[in-house]
Amino acid sequence: MANDNITGNGTRVLDTRLWAGSPQDSTAWLQAPIGSNAAVGAINMGIIDLIIPDGDAAVIYDLGLATNAITGSELIGILSIHNTTTAAANTFTVAGNISTNSLLKFITAEGQNDDVVRVTFLYR
Repeated sequence: MANDNITGNGTRVLDTRLWAGSPQDSTAWLQAPIGSNAAVGAINMGIIDLIIPDGDAAVIYDLGLATNAITGSELIGILSIHNTTTAAANTFTVAGNISTNSLLKFITAEGQNDDVVRVTFLYR
């Protein structure tokens, strides 16, 4: 798949590991080897700014696309979507029922062309 209704590949605002999500019986969160920062099953929080050329159409951001600002293999959930350009009176339909393992999908029903949308999400 690929991005749809996005200019460029997004701008990374934050991409950080969260020390959560390891299996209950795993001790890998203790960092083995120490200092490796490699936790088994840990999740990341990503925040990206996307330029949306068609302000009232569906948007797709593909985590699996290697050239994107943030990449991963599994979408866990979209936490928030905020229009930083014309924030007042904009509504977003988070297409959670059609988002997949690696695709973030939402609809900018009342946006303007070339608005910047900030998306916060959890992923692996």
